[in-house]
Amino acid sequence: MRIFFFLLLVFTNLTGVLGQSYLGWITKEVNFRQGPGPNYGVISSLQPGTQIFIVSLDSKNDFYNIIDIETDKEGYVNKSFVRVGEAVRLNEEGLFTPTGKSSSINPAIEIYNNTSSTLTLKMNNETFTFTPHETRKVIVQPGSCNYRASAPGVIPYIGADYLSGNTDYSWQFYIVTSRD
Repeated sequence: MRIFFFLLLVFTNLTGVLGQSYLGWITKEVNFRQGPGPNYGVISSLQPGTQIFIVSLDSKNDFYNIIDIETDKEGYVNKSFVRVGEAVRLNEEGLFTPTGKSSSINPAIEIYNNTSSTLTLKMNNETFTFTPHETRKVIVQPGSCNYRASAPGVIPYIGADYLSGNTDYSWQFYIVTSRD
């Protein structure tokens, strides 16, 4: 019983940290806001049928934290105007490729945005923006890292990875299109 309880605690903690993200659609014209409530500024108005990425079904003041997939802007909408669709699969296979040892305890990741779109990369609580075809190193804390990579018109890519201290990494952002 103790092993099962421990595993349940570990699983609960991981899903609590990462949450579950979903695709969704706006059902009625709604204000897309800067924060979770009607007193926050309006970013824009979202039309019925707008496809969105729902960061988590954990709402604040009945507002979901979302990304408008078309514009890659993040904000909030009242959950009563959202139809929740399918869950977005979390990548757990590792994203960042080790490239060698470093003298710094903090991992350095060389990131190349190999697209003609602006890349937004959220790692834990830090957000980085990369212009088209930009290469830049970012320094992060060692340990577990939750990430979300997104660009206008692209469904965000989410996952978790572990970044070791004294290690350099690299990653290339590119957009995959497929036809079903």
